[in-house]
Amino acid sequence: MINKTNQQNINISGNGNKNIGRDDNSTTNITYNSNSKLSSLFLKLKEKFEEDDKISEISDNLKRYTNQRDTIGLEQKLNDADISYLYKEFAWCKQEFHKKLVLYQNYEPAQEIFAFILAIVLEKSRNLISPMIRKKTPEDVILLTISNDIIYPIMNLIEKEGCNDVMGLSNTEIEGMFHYLTGNCHISWKL
Repeated sequence: MINKTNQQNINISGNGNKNIGRDDNSTTNITYNSNSKLSSLFLKLKEKFEEDDKISEISDNLKRYTNQRDTIGLEQKLNDADISYLYKEFAWCKQEFHKKLVLYQNYEPAQEIFAFILAIVLEKSRNLISPMIRKKTPEDVILLTISNDIIYPIMNLIEKEGCNDVMGLSNTEIEGMFHYLTGNCHISWKL
């Protein structure tokens, strides 16, 4: 939304037509529509959700993140990395994402949205977090990096593109994706 500075709203009664005798100082609102992949997916999801147009199969793109690669799980991974005290909070975030996943997984655009975002989370984890873990970077720095370089940029992407986020994704669910991927053995806390 763009507003001109030093504006004054003019109240004109009548049938909604505006008559201008001098300068037009009224407020102008401009809406930008994004045609990005993510924005388009959210728009499709909104339509499918409103029509209750569900599918019964999970896409291969989403399956690659939802299928467990081994049986170790989140709790054991945190124990192995000597950070088991983080389990309760991480498990809660993971569960919050999992609730959204279950609720929307039968909508094809939602599957694509989840796969798109999970791919970003996994790539950022592999290229930012794994090297930090290998270098034995302090936990608080790693957690701050997850927040600043993974969670917030994804939330900004969703907000920036003007996505009509029917799912109502929050920082909690985006963080939950990180822990979900850890639980499904795509991410490790000990290398």
